[in-house]
Amino acid sequence: MNTNRRHIYTDGAAPNNQFGCKLGGLAIVILNEQGEVLDTYTAQVKPEKGQATTTNVRCEMLAVIKALELAETEDTIHTDNEMVSKGYNEWLEGWKLKGWKNASKKPIANQDLWQLIDKLKHEKPTVVVKWVRGHSGIYGNELADNLAAKAAVLHSK
Repeated sequence: MNTNRRHIYTDGAAPNNQFGCKLGGLAIVILNEQGEVLDTYTAQVKPEKGQATTTNVRCEMLAVIKALELAETEDTIHTDNEMVSKGYNEWLEGWKLKGWKNASKKPIANQDLWQLIDKLKHEKPTVVVKWVRGHSGIYGNELADNLAAKAAVLHSK
């Protein structure tokens, strides 16, 4: 059992998402149980191959994927994207059973990322993903939010 559980906060940013974001950003903030920052990670998010823009959802999902890659036994990953949290915790198994289709029998959006999340979930079954309310004063979430927004801007120069 890991007595040094970490809390990993994730966020994705797609500036001007509604008008077509050319470059997004993601951020990871790793805190120890005392709330001290152990590490941070930021990266630029480019549109997927064949697309001119990226979306906030893809940025959020890529942040959770990176957090899963960095996670250790019994870490908790916090995301302020409720859809990503529900997908991870409630919907993945159903999508797989339906051939990666939604209730309307249409392919799920971002299937490539969901399949990677599913793979990582099975590789690290003791890692927990939880939803947290964004912009509500939670230190790790606020820091990840600020870093993701900066990553989208800084890495695009």
